[in-house]
Amino acid sequence: MVIPATDPLEARAQPSPLAGIRVLDLTTVLAGPYCTYQLALLGAEVIKLERPGTGDWARQGARVQGLPEFSAQFVAQNAGKKSIELDLKQADGLAQALALVKTCDILVENFSPGVADRLGIGFEHVRKVKPDIVYCALSGYGQVGDMSQRPAYDHVVQAASGITMLTGTPETVPNRIGPPMIDYLAGIYGAFAVMAGLRERDRTGVAQFLDVAMLDAAVVAMASTVSVYANAGKVPVANGNTAASGSPMSGIFKTREGLLSMTANQHEQFVRAVRAMDLGYLVDDPRFCNDEVRSAHGVELKALLSARLAQKSAIEWERLFAATHVPAAKVRTVPEVLSEAHLAQRGTIKQVADTVSGHVLDVPSIGFRWNGCSLGPSFGPPRLGEHNASLLKSQESSQSGTA
Repeated sequence: MVIPATDPLEARAQPSPLAGIRVLDLTTVLAGPYCTYQLALLGAEVIKLERPGTGDWARQGARVQGLPEFSAQFVAQNAGKKSIELDLKQADGLAQALALVKTCDILVENFSPGVADRLGIGFEHVRKVKPDIVYCALSGYGQVGDMSQRPAYDHVVQAASGITMLTGTPETVPNRIGPPMIDYLAGIYGAFAVMAGLRERDRTGVAQFLDVAMLDAAVVAMASTVSVYANAGKVPVANGNTAASGSPMSGIFKTREGLLSMTANQHEQFVRAVRAMDLGYLVDDPRFCNDEVRSAHGVELKALLSARLAQKSAIEWERLFAATHVPAAKVRTVPEVLSEAHLAQRGTIKQVADTVSGHVLDVPSIGFRWNGCSLGPSFGPPRLGEHNASLLKSQESSQSGTA
């Protein structure tokens, strides 16, 4: 649906449902920071507590062009946050952190299970000073269970979840998914959990403890695949570029120029696709006239499709199939997809200025539109310890004022 320019939704201010909510962010690298980034995009004040001198490990890595103070990885999920440096292993650092907790509604950490407790900032410690805290702990395998104490990275959890054995073909497995998708899935589940926890806290006035695991996120995100085995007894296998349905009308095909991904699972889609390809006679061919026989003659069908698709470019086929309502897209590189006008029209990537230099950075939006708006951060990522003076000084003033 396109919201008309005169729609009253257009006139509303950008939604900020978490305005007035304060978050203490004790996370590093990807999953945890991505969780708190979602909260910042929704209007929360996110205070990123970092190790003195080094900060979040994600500050290392490829530098931003024109702004070498930041790594590209750090920028991806830390705009709209404030940064303070505190050493939780020192008594005064821990005391300052717990004093901050008193002013916060939410605490998010992604230490290995047990570390927060040993540092003195675990759930039981925190709720003594903030009885209605919403506490979210993200980890590889969760706070309980036989695997809970194991360290984890995205590609390790992909392997543990079964994803790597489903990526590729039976001859080429295992393969990891390229981007660290499980980190980001866990971050989204973490933000979802926090929002639910906040609602329950407001309803009951009671502290909430949320245990978010990357492995859980990976498994539940494979819901249909898991259900095929758990409920139908069919062991899933890698299908390469064929859709999970197994339809011979799905796959990645060579064209005259570029590759085309196409999936026409339903009979009506098959009819529209072959007619758009000037292969309408296949509709009445007894080898392809319904789903069952098409699967039995899949090799023959793919050969016919491949021969025809080779006569036009991928982008020509994409536009032709779009006009006839057949799911298909040219296989794009990251630079190609980021150059698409569609993403700009959607506001999928937002621009935000560095608070010091004014250098403009590209950062991800929240990933959906709200009342016609695409939500982005209100300011750029923080330099390490940028807000030490303002936040810790105000904290000290607050404490002395109540002493």
